[in-house]
Amino acid sequence: METLLTSTVFTLSPGEVTALSIHAAQRLHVEDAAGTHLWVTRERDSEDYWLRCGSNMMLRPGDEVVLSVDTRAEKPVRLALVAEARRPALSFADLPHLLYRGVRRLARGTEWTPHEDHIGAA
Repeated sequence: METLLTSTVFTLSPGEVTALSIHAAQRLHVEDAAGTHLWVTRERDSEDYWLRCGSNMMLRPGDEVVLSVDTRAEKPVRLALVAEARRPALSFADLPHLLYRGVRRLARGTEWTPHEDHIGAA
């Protein structure tokens, strides 16, 4: 199984507060915090978390988190939610589809389109 990473990058402006519902395990990464901290609180967790630039926090499926940036921050904080997606291993059942796709790509490369043959007499 091949592991792929998908990330969603977004920013929070100074004073902005947002809530996230996490449906799959993800890592919250603070990409750029411009010298300020990101405040994170998690539902059913008595701790508050302060993350700096470069910090990560693992989020579990079912987590409800609230993110906030200090109103005195100089510029927006850039965040990324990074999720791990696993690509299933190929099997023999995938072979016909892969073969069909390969033939289609070859056909496009030669400017020949199936079902559009024009045969003329010379």
